[in-house]
Amino acid sequence: MKDKIKVILIISGILLVLVAFFILNYFLGRIPENPAGTVGNTAGNLYNGGYFCEDQEGKVYFANSYDNGALYVMNADETEVKKVSANTVKSINVGGDYLYYYMSDSSASTGLGFVRRVIGVYRSEKDGNNLKTLSRDPAGTLLLVDNHLYVQSVPDSGGVQLLKLSIDGEEETILSTDKIYPASVYNGRIYYNDTTESLFLYQWDTYTDATSLVVKYDMWNPIRQGQYIYFMDIHENYRLCRYHLDEDKIEVLTENRVDTFNVTDEYIYYQKSSDTQPALMRIGLDGSEETIIAKGIYNNINTTSRYVYFNQFGNELVTFRAAHGTAEVSEFLAAADAVTISE
Repeated sequence: MKDKIKVILIISGILLVLVAFFILNYFLGRIPENPAGTVGNTAGNLYNGGYFCEDQEGKVYFANSYDNGALYVMNADETEVKKVSANTVKSINVGGDYLYYYMSDSSASTGLGFVRRVIGVYRSEKDGNNLKTLSRDPAGTLLLVDNHLYVQSVPDSGGVQLLKLSIDGEEETILSTDKIYPASVYNGRIYYNDTTESLFLYQWDTYTDATSLVVKYDMWNPIRQGQYIYFMDIHENYRLCRYHLDEDKIEVLTENRVDTFNVTDEYIYYQKSSDTQPALMRIGLDGSEETIIAKGIYNNINTTSRYVYFNQFGNELVTFRAAHGTAEVSEFLAAADAVTISE
């Protein structure tokens, strides 16, 4: 009888240890929820590749063009530049203690005569550790809203999908098969232009996962900021405009043809399309104080709290930057020097 009791006690003890182990693993591996209102990156950055992303502590995570687009981190003033990961990244988002990004084919690792496919949406800690695959499908972009990622996914089966992924990787939902580009979000609503029947402005409610029409006006790359929607007017030579949601009024900000643009709290940066005088331009939010930042053709216009970063079209190895409020352009040497140091 005593032997049976001893066996039962031993088995019970082992079961308790196993249960405690699984419970501990569950809580250690659990991704804490983000604060309400968390947004992974700015719309302007995501429309321009999402190569730079600044968190609330002033840390800037960026794809270093001097190191094959590898993931780096620095302070907003470009000090303490460090390599986080050798993976080639874009569409960088940050929320809580984690990074979310798209890893491209150029990150593929080789060995033993094969190439391992590593493209897809990933999550990692801010120091690059504990990398987790959230989706293996190619993606146009991704946007973190609270505790979900909204991904323009391009599955191998064909077509385009708006995919909703939980940050813990446990849930995946196909929301739409329309070509929706999730970049601009305001109060939990993603603003986008329709591409199926028109280019009208719509909003996707992330709380109910329902879509609704905002205004019947064709817009391209809409960005909501306050009560304004900034957009490219495709019927008027892609000029830059803004629409006031309360007053139902459109203001023309520049008559120049625009290739791409980015909006900050104070400025709008845009690439002026011109056969004779192309240039990266800066204007105020109301279109005032037009300033030439750099003559020539530029793309990948990304902003942080201190700088605007951009590449010369056709040469994405070199990154240039200018401090907000100035027109003094210089090469992003802190990023180039960090590669030399790390090597």
